[in-house]
Amino acid sequence: MTVRKMTEEDIASVVTVDSKAFSDAWGETSFYEEIGKDYSHYFVCESDGEIAGYAGIWCIYETAELIRIATTPKFQKRGIANMLMQEILGCAKENGCERMMLEVRRSNAPAQALYKKFGFGEISVRKGYYNGEDASIMESKL
Repeated sequence: MTVRKMTEEDIASVVTVDSKAFSDAWGETSFYEEIGKDYSHYFVCESDGEIAGYAGIWCIYETAELIRIATTPKFQKRGIANMLMQEILGCAKENGCERMMLEVRRSNAPAQALYKKFGFGEISVRKGYYNGEDASIMESKL
């Protein structure tokens, strides 16, 4: 498995991954816009030519924000999210970020466990953020 920068050629596959992971899935236009921004950094994890997962962050001044991270069901529990987290944290540091923030559903215990493994802690709660479900706002110093 390899992690690399997302390209336009990856977008159709990434949309498929996204649609399996999120109820508010993005379309191709959203990903084209994202990879075209100077402050936006997206990566894919590839296994034998197949996109197994992806992650994206924004690096704005001293703060990075995790925008999206997902793994296809076929490739879950194989360390892909860990690989992607390592890549985006390294990218954030390389871009001068001092901290990373993210939002996660309060009910998403597996995602929260992943983030805690990488040093994230809850700093606040955003009430009703996900169609009525609360979001944990988490932060990690880099």
